[in-house]
Amino acid sequence: MFKLLKNNILNILDETQDERNNLKNHILYSSIKTERHLHIFMEHHVFAVWDFMSVLKSLQKEFTCVEIPWRPKPNGKLSRLLNEIVLAEESDVDRFGQHLSHFEIYYHAMKEAGANTKKIESFLTKLDNSDLENSLIKSNAPKAAKDFVLDTFKYVDMNKPHLTATIFTLGREEIIPDMFRELVEDLENNSSGQYKSFIYYLDRHIGLDEDEHTPLALKMIKEICGNDEQKWKESVDCGKNVMKSRIKFWDKIWEPQINAVSYTHL
Repeated sequence: MFKLLKNNILNILDETQDERNNLKNHILYSSIKTERHLHIFMEHHVFAVWDFMSVLKSLQKEFTCVEIPWRPKPNGKLSRLLNEIVLAEESDVDRFGQHLSHFEIYYHAMKEAGANTKKIESFLTKLDNSDLENSLIKSNAPKAAKDFVLDTFKYVDMNKPHLTATIFTLGREEIIPDMFRELVEDLENNSSGQYKSFIYYLDRHIGLDEDEHTPLALKMIKEICGNDEQKWKESVDCGKNVMKSRIKFWDKIWEPQINAVSYTHL
């Protein structure tokens, strides 16, 4: 039986350690060796960057008031945590000094690197007049990306804040620094200027997530779950599942895509 401990945050991290190790050591990162490889990765991963923003805004909608007329929310601590994270994620500074969301920084990095942005552009346009799944289908989003986004929204659509917070924390913020370090090192060894914005994006995420957002996000889970043993247990299960979904996403990018092509090295 899952036991509620005073160090419940340490416990949830320990319970999901196997999945974290699998993500940290995934073959995908070391396999991105060519320009075509990088384009394949970015054209898939941009959908995960988008769905991250959706997870974040779902939490902001829950714990801060984004409606008119305004009404106070009962937990000021959670409101503060979410607003601090949203400030950086939705209006950060890019390498040129412009204020943009992290999604937009990623999108511009794709353009700079020569990756194809037509599918993500089409997807965002389709969302204006269609639901999520149909927008993914009609825009011809990569199947691996479509499956990953739909896995995420299965939890988001449950409208259980402790699960959405778990996706945000364990499925995103806490694991990103370890996932992207190797990729940054490989890109930095390349002298081409066309990857500078992407390197900036990765460096920015590593720094923010490691130093600021992960501690805040872990506090958020603790605040939401409190002394509710069932919520802690559900958060562990959710954490495992969303990390397994990310592993499956990486597998589907690497095996039939990146592992199957070979071009000039970066």
